Amino acid sequence: MSDVEIVNDQEYKDGKIQPDVPARVISSVLGLMGFFTALLVGLIASNPGVTIMLRALLAMAICAVVGRIIGTAGEVCVREFLNKYKADRPFPDLPEELKRMYKTRADDEALRERMKKAA
Repeated sequence: MSDVEIVNDQEYKDGKIQPDVPARVISSVLGLMGFFTALLVGLIASNPGVTIMLRALLAMAICAVVGRIIGTAGEVCVREFLNKYKADRPFPDLPEELKRMYKTRADDEALRERMKKAA
């Protein structure tokens, strides 16, 4: 067990983050920023509504793709950094007292779960 957990390419439950969530968030935010900017510039320039919307949608699509690339590159950088960090700083062995405490806690949790199921 370590302090730094790296998200694997598996499905997670209990609210843990999926591996591609940061890239999708960056992609969405950049796409919306491109859409809003193109919309605002088109309105300021007094362009026709159809032209404004087409350009805004095109800008949104392009910015979303660029955002996805940037987000994926960021994820790769963070993942490489965390792997290097973990390799450079291995987690030390736990003292025996702490191991016994963790085992006692796990046994206690298992007993509680069995009692809940029995009730």
